[in-house]
Amino acid sequence: MKLFGTDGIRGKGNVLLNPELSFKVGAFLGQYLKKNKILLAADTRRSGPVILNSLISGILSSGGDAASIGVAPTPALAYLVKKHGYDYGIMISASHNPYPDNGIKIFDTNGFKISETIEEAIENYILGSEVLPLKTHGEIGVYSDKSALLFEYVIYARDAYRDTLNLHLLVDAANGAASSVIKDVLSNLKLKATITHVEPNGININENCGSTHIDNLKATILSNPGKYDLGVAFDGDADRVLFIGPNGEEFDGDYVLYLLAKHYHAHHKLTKETVVVTVMANYGLNVALDALNIKVVATSVGDKYVQREMVEKGYLIGGEQSGHTIFNGYIKTGDGIYTLMKVLDALAAEKTTFSEFTKEFKKYPQCLLNIKVVDKVKAMQDETLLKEVKSIEAKLGGHGRVLVRSSGTEQLVRVMVEATTEAEALNAANYLATFVK
Repeated sequence: MKLFGTDGIRGKGNVLLNPELSFKVGAFLGQYLKKNKILLAADTRRSGPVILNSLISGILSSGGDAASIGVAPTPALAYLVKKHGYDYGIMISASHNPYPDNGIKIFDTNGFKISETIEEAIENYILGSEVLPLKTHGEIGVYSDKSALLFEYVIYARDAYRDTLNLHLLVDAANGAASSVIKDVLSNLKLKATITHVEPNGININENCGSTHIDNLKATILSNPGKYDLGVAFDGDADRVLFIGPNGEEFDGDYVLYLLAKHYHAHHKLTKETVVVTVMANYGLNVALDALNIKVVATSVGDKYVQREMVEKGYLIGGEQSGHTIFNGYIKTGDGIYTLMKVLDALAAEKTTFSEFTKEFKKYPQCLLNIKVVDKVKAMQDETLLKEVKSIEAKLGGHGRVLVRSSGTEQLVRVMVEATTEAEALNAANYLATFVK
């Protein structure tokens, strides 16, 4: 598809995502198959209100009803769409991208990202010549402000945690959507939370803060020894979270999955003793989970593929190394705030720390190279390259892995090798890169 990628439509605010495109998305969805009731939210980017109001105008003009909860995390929107029976939810966010970018991602009535069929129908309308008629008189849709609903998500997140830990958290809200709820979620608990980057101004989302700049959180913890027990970093729309230990240990989504899988396995709650990951998960995670007799299922890159596998097979947890963690519970989308509370709950139940509970998980050294190509499809079909990939896999002998894949958005081929030593991974990756070139 030309507009929709793995996470909705994404591009520059007021360039690709301009009022005209946003109006068309709203107009199509407002009347798709029937009169629809749609809930909307946005992160803190300056272009957000432009896109939000254009979407609302389109929805109302085509006869649909629109409601907004204002600035809110993506998972909060998904939760409220399902709870209150909206036909669709539209989130305006470019996640971890810098502020000039923005995006439109759409959820169905169950809080799932919409199917490729609906994405294709929307795209065909936007790029086609059809113009939907504007409704008049009483057929124009109704708008309502539903920002008060956001507190229901706060309660939902708080209820995921048994309040027994006496920790001091250092939380980085990325000047993004988490700013709208994180103080309420963490207030009046036994633990202490110092919350930073909760002053969004439209242009500072993800700016030297949040999960894309986790080194800054790490530096603060290391410069204040003994003060903080755990660092927490969200991305712009709060659907992912990363952690930092008191000694600067970095815990990405692979560590979160290991911690949760180990906890649920110990308490006989891990459905089918299986965890769902993407092909980008570190090989060390497979090794560590295998030692616990926990199986791993790998999907293509993208949280929607993880979600689909979990729902179809009934698995309990899954996620991405980038920090998306999905629970097969009431909603089934990446949720950084809910994940934080579930991690804290697991630590409370096990009476331990993040570092201690995950010490058996040792990451394999990884080398990732991005190689520019003229034709990524042709490159990936090259028999010589495919033969060399198999050769390197054989040399690793089950003590590492090779992943060669094309970029979803650029003329790039990505070569990733994981091995027991950094030198072995680097040498193998450079060797394969010569065949790609």
